[in-house]
Amino acid sequence: MIKLTDDLWIGSADEKIGNIHTVGIVSVLNVAQDLRGVCGWPDVEYAQVGLIDGPGNLAAAYYAAVLVLAILLKRGRVLVFCHSGGRSLAVALMYLSVLTRIEWDRCFDMVRERVDVDLPAMHPAHKEVFDKMDHKFLADAVGE
Repeated sequence: MIKLTDDLWIGSADEKIGNIHTVGIVSVLNVAQDLRGVCGWPDVEYAQVGLIDGPGNLAAAYYAAVLVLAILLKRGRVLVFCHSGGRSLAVALMYLSVLTRIEWDRCFDMVRERVDVDLPAMHPAHKEVFDKMDHKFLADAVGE
């Protein structure tokens, strides 16, 4: 797992995530379309907004993922995960970019400077959709 902020973590099903309770995670957002189940974490709120890793996702799916993430973060620490971490990072960056009103690339650089591990690779299609999204609408919907 990679801690992006005090309350926002990303991870992948490809790694052994372990006990998320040790870092205080209370909610999990699965952003993989084909990854099912709650992975055996008891007493954790679980949500899923399925995305594929590449082109073909509707902008509405990204809106949904960002909005669900915002709701879950109001309740406490959240782990966003998928198969290899790219979709997780993309959704987290979308949320952080909208929240801070900092462009994607700059937001990505700030996150990369803050963490001491390599970030997962992201498919360029995620940013392409983000660039076309209505950021003001998302910022207003997130309510920050």
